Amino acid sequence: MKKHMTIRKKIPLFLSVVVFVSLFGLFGCTAGQKKTVSSIESMSLVRLVMRGGTEYKIEVDGEKTKILRYREVYADNKTSLVPEASAVVDTAEFVELVNNCGVIRWDGFHGKHPKNVHDGEMFRFSACVNGDKTIKADGSENFPKGYKDFVRALDKMLAQQESA
Repeated sequence: MKKHMTIRKKIPLFLSVVVFVSLFGLFGCTAGQKKTVSSIESMSLVRLVMRGGTEYKIEVDGEKTKILRYREVYADNKTSLVPEASAVVDTAEFVELVNNCGVIRWDGFHGKHPKNVHDGEMFRFSACVNGDKTIKADGSENFPKGYKDFVRALDKMLAQQESA
């Protein structure tokens, strides 16, 4: 009789574990799975500082990705974006960069401006990836993990194209 009581006590625990593991599997939270970008439909990054701004636009065309950088210029009482640099890179390499910098995890990031910081950089990021996944992030002198690496890599790709 005692043996049956022990089994009866273990059944609810076993069922709880099965339900827990099943639910995490349904919601894509299983161990070892990582959300990644497999395709990029559009991407834009705007960086603003006290004296102007820069905008990066990413245009994907099959196996090639074009990176465009525009500089914000104020002239004749109006602000306009002037093309500053461009580069064409391999799409697979660009997708790898996006994944290495963890861009998909930026979605919903809102970096509030720190107290006692009177200037600095603000950013606004938007992308459509994996067909229909939208990523939006913004911040003021507060950035998501991988942001600075991503910007450095963009600028490096643009510099390599200019020197070639």
